[in-house]
Amino acid sequence: MTDPQKPLPHVQPFVERKTQPPRKNRVDTRGLLSIVTMFVSLAALTLSMLGAAKFVFDIFDDGLSNSLDGLPIKVIVLGVIFFFGWGIGLVSIRFFGNLVYPMIIKTYSWACLVAVGILYIKVIQKLYMQKYDLTHFWAYLAMLLGGLFVLICLHLLVEDHDLRPFAIPLLIISVIQLFTITIRYVFIANPNGLMLFGDFTIFGVMISISALMLMHIGILSPLRDQINNLFTHNRTPSKNGNSAG
Repeated sequence: MTDPQKPLPHVQPFVERKTQPPRKNRVDTRGLLSIVTMFVSLAALTLSMLGAAKFVFDIFDDGLSNSLDGLPIKVIVLGVIFFFGWGIGLVSIRFFGNLVYPMIIKTYSWACLVAVGILYIKVIQKLYMQKYDLTHFWAYLAMLLGGLFVLICLHLLVEDHDLRPFAIPLLIISVIQLFTITIRYVFIANPNGLMLFGDFTIFGVMISISALMLMHIGILSPLRDQINNLFTHNRTPSKNGNSAG
């Protein structure tokens, strides 16, 4: 005798679900702001550096006396434009996480080093000819320090950027200056001994800065830490999943 057949389980009829329309892609606001701030910063930095280059050329070509007209205004304008671009670049890299701009800044850093090297060679030439006064000497020193200051500012924009390779060309040019000093004051008759102060001052300043860059002893570390703290403070995720503060 066969067992009675069990009834089949009740299966609900197939229900076709309504498909939702595809969602439109939202604009990546953070990425857009990263690109916009990069271009704004790049434009400001380029403009300030081109203006500074023209200012330096005017001093060497036309003389310092012809460039003194409106000198404070020129310095203020170039300084404001540069620091504006530097600050916007800092926001683009550190806050919005721009990954392209650091590579551009590294290229600009090498271009700035080339400009400082050319300026250093030009100053050595002026010192060798000994046709300058005290005002021109301080102008030459200020221009060299200004170029190095711009290089350091660009260095601080990029995290984990190494300045040691930038010191090598400056050290080579410093050795060239030693050769010119030796030739001028040892092998040439009747040199002006009062000009020796200018030669050794420029040499001492440039060799000291180059040595500090090469030793990498962390002089700029406190400043870099303060900059990093501006973008890491109160950004740890809270328990609710939102940023604290």
